[in-house]
Amino acid sequence: MTANPSPEYDAEVGAHLRSLRLSYAVKQTDLAARLGVQRAAVTRWEQGTRGLTVDMLLRIADTFGVPASRILPDRHQEFAALALPAQRADSPQSLEESAIASIARVLRERPDLIVAVMQFLEQQAHVSEHDPTDGS
Repeated sequence: MTANPSPEYDAEVGAHLRSLRLSYAVKQTDLAARLGVQRAAVTRWEQGTRGLTVDMLLRIADTFGVPASRILPDRHQEFAALALPAQRADSPQSLEESAIASIARVLRERPDLIVAVMQFLEQQAHVSEHDPTDGS
């Protein structure tokens, strides 16, 4: 096993990154700004001329709200044939919609968080009602 991935590996990762980015209708410049890198870095990743670090792979996956394995070559994606078609059928078109979908997924998995969020919002409303610096 070599320490550096092959150019084909980087090209496949880059193709998956480009496909993911386009599926969310995100421009390279917008993704670069969100990640704190130059647009040229995103271009090089997508072209496969520069590989992603593990840290950047995870940051990109978090940005889009997808598992990191979705960006990796197909041979590294468990259950890819079962999971991806269902995800693409109703995948969000923007990062905002992706965030909403991610929150909804978490709340479906952890309904106890709904109560905690509601309690927090009530506390914040109560604090702002009694805040003399509020100006209202």
